[in-house]
Amino acid sequence: MSAAKMARWKGTLDKAKTNLSSEQLEKLAYIAAWHTREGDFADSVQNNLEIVECNTFVRPGDEKTHARVVYEATVTKDMCNAHGMMHGGCAAYLVDCCTSIALVVMGLATGGPVDLVSQSLSTTYHAGAKLGDKIQIVNISTAAGKRAVTARAEIWDLTTKRLAVTGNHVKMVPSKSDFKL
Repeated sequence: MSAAKMARWKGTLDKAKTNLSSEQLEKLAYIAAWHTREGDFADSVQNNLEIVECNTFVRPGDEKTHARVVYEATVTKDMCNAHGMMHGGCAAYLVDCCTSIALVVMGLATGGPVDLVSQSLSTTYHAGAKLGDKIQIVNISTAAGKRAVTARAEIWDLTTKRLAVTGNHVKMVPSKSDFKL
């Protein structure tokens, strides 16, 4: 992981509305930087994302701690299909990586797992977002068990004020990991 990636994520988190501790933010920046290494798949898409909100909250229904992480980005050419619209694969990728961070935040806040692998990812496409549109990705953790956790995402086209994509992501604890904080 590069120092530049760490600085990039620290910078975006410094500007975000958050209720996380400085220690939690430091760990989150490290995890985000580790997951967005230079030259990795969709690195340019990750570099376009800004975290604008990163909070935990207690859900009234079950009194459990959950996370809400909101990203914003502008749809760039490398995110688009041949029609100049955000590609469905890119939207699914955004659901994957952005909900993953919401689940990491929940894990940091509750002492739960942070090193997780995808078990199930579903996306529903409601409307297109075109090249140049500003999008917002709202991610909220929804459930946490001993081995699996779930989050949902909504991708809003802020330019047209339309819901573009919804998604659900189930992640689980891997059988063994070498990841260390």
